[in-house]
Amino acid sequence: MKRLYFLFALVCIAFIPAAAFAKTPQLHVTAEAEVRVPPDRAAITFGLFEKTDNLRQGAERLNTASSQILQYLRTRGVEERFIQADNLQILPVYATPYANRPRPEKLQYEISQTFTVTLEDPSQYEDVLYALLERGVNRITNVSFYSTQLRRYRDQARSQAIGAAREKARLMAEAAGVKIGKLLSLREEAAPSFAAPRWTSNSSQNVLAPDAPAPADNAPATGMISIRAAVAMTYQIK
Repeated sequence: MKRLYFLFALVCIAFIPAAAFAKTPQLHVTAEAEVRVPPDRAAITFGLFEKTDNLRQGAERLNTASSQILQYLRTRGVEERFIQADNLQILPVYATPYANRPRPEKLQYEISQTFTVTLEDPSQYEDVLYALLERGVNRITNVSFYSTQLRRYRDQARSQAIGAAREKARLMAEAAGVKIGKLLSLREEAAPSFAAPRWTSNSSQNVLAPDAPAPADNAPATGMISIRAAVAMTYQIK
């Protein structure tokens, strides 16, 4: 009999309306922030390419050009730790076989050496780039700019995103005629990769961006680094 009473109780609980378990009213908001900062580092990835019939002679010419370029970088005050030799490739070039020559015939060698130099002053990248080309560099693979203070700026973007979410929740609650209670949840979300509109921080918005220092009139256009953060917050509604 006790077992029957227990099963009857379980059946009754199963048929209780879902509304009885409804959560307290909540307000869910999301917000994004973007911090735009000038870079403090510039990295140039460049290479030397040589096509030669004689492998030894070609390698010697490549080594001579590499030594001259490295010497130039040292004269500019670039430390050894900021100069990196990435890879060396030696590829034989073969002729396409045909009916009277079924086996491919080696014609030449292609030799290439790649380097990456990091400049502590990004404004110098243009002068260094032209100087490298004048000294025999025949491949520029990439020029990138970054900041060594990325963690600090990302924390700043997170803080601004939280401030924007709080302001957004306050305005929504006022418009709806309710009051905000305690914070129930706070989580960081993936920041959008697209370029969002930027507004000033004295109005309600999803994105906040501080004013960046203006570059000098004759400084190279290194651009600005965009660092984004996004948060989601849930409040209890009174």
